[in-house]
Amino acid sequence: MHALILGLHEDDDHSFRVFDSLTQSGHTVILCKTYTNAIGVLKKKHVDMIISDIHLQNGGNVFDFLRWVKQNPATCDIPFVMLSVEPSPTAKYIEDGLRTSARLLGVTKYILMEQFDSNEFCKEINLLLEAHGASTE
Repeated sequence: MHALILGLHEDDDHSFRVFDSLTQSGHTVILCKTYTNAIGVLKKKHVDMIISDIHLQNGGNVFDFLRWVKQNPATCDIPFVMLSVEPSPTAKYIEDGLRTSARLLGVTKYILMEQFDSNEFCKEINLLLEAHGASTE
């Protein structure tokens, strides 16, 4: 299975783990550090999935990016995954609100991992790709 995945992650450690896991599973990943850069990529390329860190800090927030994706006819059907890895106590406290808001705005899946598990992460992503017919051989 092979898919083109856009990853929006500002934390270099998390970015590397996501990138490494997905590429080892046979996917191609385009990593972006800001949602402005991610929008630029989406205006030029079609991707099979978007995976975004839930806690963005470099100009804007993930919900601004999500709204742009879901309101754009060219991107609205792309599966969108929000990822929270090693959440802080504050992030855990507001998780239910974030998860509910994400679902209402069209997120395909919200993944919370206390500790990043590459195998479990890739399993979930591959199942989502298969369910949405977004993977290519």
